[in-house]
Amino acid sequence: MTALRKKLWRDLGQLRGQIIAIALVMAGGIGMVVMANSNHDTLADTRARYYAEYRFADVFANVKRAPRTLLPAINAIEGVASVDVRIKAEVRL
Repeated sequence: MTALRKKLWRDLGQLRGQIIAIALVMAGGIGMVVMANSNHDTLADTRARYYAEYRFADVFANVKRAPRTLLPAINAIEGVASVDVRIKAEVRL
């Protein structure tokens, strides 16, 4: 065993507490990243399932003064399952 290796092992022995603290901080950081990614994936899957189950709209469009005669033309577009029209206005309560 060379002198440098002896010094390395001696220094590692003296820094044992700091090495353990660094390892714990790294393990905590890795755990947080794994947890955040898992949480994000779960929330994305839940949102997709909710939108599919309750037939939530994929697209919303706000227009001013669109005639109701456009409703059949919009409904005839390929990929459109249904069209819902309504009047939306801001009011004070």
